[in-house]
Amino acid sequence: MKIAKLGSVAAALAVVGMQLAPTAAAATVAAPKTADVSLQKGGVLVGQITDAKGASVQSAPVWVFSQGKNVAQVKTDKSGKFAVQGLKGGVYHVASAGNVGAYRLWAPETAPPAAKQGIMLVSKGDFALGQYGGPSGPFGPVIDFVTKHPILTGAGIAAAIAIPIAVSDDDDDPPAS
Repeated sequence: MKIAKLGSVAAALAVVGMQLAPTAAAATVAAPKTADVSLQKGGVLVGQITDAKGASVQSAPVWVFSQGKNVAQVKTDKSGKFAVQGLKGGVYHVASAGNVGAYRLWAPETAPPAAKQGIMLVSKGDFALGQYGGPSGPFGPVIDFVTKHPILTGAGIAAAIAIPIAVSDDDDDPPAS
């Protein structure tokens, strides 16, 4: 019986540790600095991508994210320039060519005087944009549930560990004679 109690305590501590570890890690990561950028008429964000030597990067994909969701994807032209239409004011992340930046976009004529008229990204070379799952992969729905419901996931793991330990016949009872 003592082993069952010890197993239950260990399982509970493991669940607490799983819940606290991501929180502690997130607290130590500094948020990227957000730059102010003025949108052009029609909610158009303009920008350019260059390599480290200042040469234009053509046909580079550019992704625009809002609240973790991809809201637009465009490619740069021959001069490395791009334009994303239909954006509203707010905070966005723009990713391309190994570079990700956070930008506070302002509607035309509402930006503070120090706001830039566009963004400049400097390519850091080849890169791959990865995802942890999502609806397209074979385990996408499971990964999506786990990330959206960490407490339920932890409770399920704790139950999967504690229940078999609690009901097992292998406890500290003396053998029958």
